[in-house]
Amino acid sequence: MQWVANWIIAVSPETLRPFWHRLRSSPLGNRLARGTFWTVTGAVISRLLGLLGFIILARILGKVPFGELGTIQATVGLFGSFAGLGIGITATKYVAEWRELEPARCGRVIGFSLSTSLVGGTLAGLGLVLFGGWLAAHTLAAPQLAPMLRAGGALVVFSTLQGAYLGALTGFEAFKQVAWVSWASSLIGVPLAVAGAWWAGLGGAVWALIAQMAVGCALGHWALNKEMTKAGVKMSFALSLHEWAMLWRFTLPVFLSTLLTSPASWFVRMMLVNQPGGYAEAALVSAANQWMNLVNFLPSTMGGVLVPIFANLYAAHRRADFMKLLRQNLVLNAGVALAVATPLMLCAPVILYLYGPGFREGTAIFIVTMICGMLVAVSNLFSRAMQSAGKAWIELASNGLYSLVVVAASWPLIHLYKGLGNVAAYTFGAIALLVWQWLIVRRILRQGSSEPTGTVGR
Repeated sequence: MQWVANWIIAVSPETLRPFWHRLRSSPLGNRLARGTFWTVTGAVISRLLGLLGFIILARILGKVPFGELGTIQATVGLFGSFAGLGIGITATKYVAEWRELEPARCGRVIGFSLSTSLVGGTLAGLGLVLFGGWLAAHTLAAPQLAPMLRAGGALVVFSTLQGAYLGALTGFEAFKQVAWVSWASSLIGVPLAVAGAWWAGLGGAVWALIAQMAVGCALGHWALNKEMTKAGVKMSFALSLHEWAMLWRFTLPVFLSTLLTSPASWFVRMMLVNQPGGYAEAALVSAANQWMNLVNFLPSTMGGVLVPIFANLYAAHRRADFMKLLRQNLVLNAGVALAVATPLMLCAPVILYLYGPGFREGTAIFIVTMICGMLVAVSNLFSRAMQSAGKAWIELASNGLYSLVVVAASWPLIHLYKGLGNVAAYTFGAIALLVWQWLIVRRILRQGSSEPTGTVGR
């Protein structure tokens, strides 16, 4: 990584070089830079592989089956929200806080996170197996999807467990290992998905996604064991009475936040696919959402880096450093999202042409989705900061507002404008959430501005 830092300094304008030198001389800046490098590297590789894979899948499957694949993934995500229980972010926060101060406590959190994820994923997966046929016939207007939804039960189990592994690794600030797990599983999974779709259509693509998640779990297990050995942490499956309190203070509100947003997203998707030509419209939304993920992937991956650093600073009572880091990254997130979204909006017809016949008619959907992505990029940072500071109940209220606006706006908009109404509802929800979060965080920023300046960027 040293050669990357030297190269960035060498190619930067003269006016920026003092900033890079200050960043390198700051211990906190080095932590942020190192984590960002590996997280972004892993995210770029896995995201590009994913985009390429989904473009190929769209061309192999066709417009309507591609919309059906997105609906299957949304339904799996709904059941996964019940299975996850907020465990991934819980593992990140408390592993970051306790890995140095109390290794035994850290080991108990890891054991709790993995066992809870396995149990929750299994129960939710069984729920999808049992009710997949009913959901396909009575809510998604597609009885032919029943076998794929039942198979998605395995996807729920593996995705939930992988979330716990990656959450714990992030808490150790093992960003290199997180990157390796992400791109290695994508490198294996994307060719599998393409081959599965080629030989067995939609069902083959679903089973290939299951295999990819299973590989990700195996890699995550190996990487986590390596980090625990290095840190002198031993996994345990028993929490003390004092530690159970973290479930009320943090895990429960995070879980409830997920229960607000995931069902709301699925409900909006259900309204869309039940419209005439709904699955074709859902395909346009799915294609646009993949590129929205590209808009906020750097802010999102930066957020993953910042959670353990924020949590560590908050636990150490370094409030001024916490606030300064938040202010700097607000500007960075907004700038990066704008820089990525603008050329994508200009190239929307060309990008959609790659997906195959009929996708170019989704240009307006694509552009509105990119605008929504820019808003989400900033909003996610506020969410990460509040979670890291233990303000999970405030985050719950924020997600409640977001879900309420999205559902309320989608009801008339989807009936009038179908796919465009779908993404417009999310955009209105993102605007409302951003205003709400800023009103809350502005008070925290004002409080932090009166404290002595920390070490960030010095």
